[in-house]
Amino acid sequence: MTNEQKADLDRIYIKYEIIQFDETISDVTVLLEFNADVYAVVLPLDLVAHMKKSTSADIIQPVSGRIKSGKLILNNATGKYENEYVYKHLYWQLIKKCEIETERL
Repeated sequence: MTNEQKADLDRIYIKYEIIQFDETISDVTVLLEFNADVYAVVLPLDLVAHMKKSTSADIIQPVSGRIKSGKLILNNATGKYENEYVYKHLYWQLIKKCEIETERL
């Protein structure tokens, strides 16, 4: 979680504790064992949908945007300078509903 994301959580929640889980998962059961009031997640859509079905807790996710940094960087492929872009935290969004059905191909 970035400092910008944490600062934005301060805006949304008065008091909170972060339990950071930074492993790649394929099953949300391990997250649900924390029995949290709010899950702030960066997960594939199918896992978010499974979490939404499995808990009444709020599920939020960060939204980022691609922003010009104001710097020019050399593109080694073309030999030309071009704008540098960075991803910055914009806001948190609450997942209100998430339904998806998938089939492995």
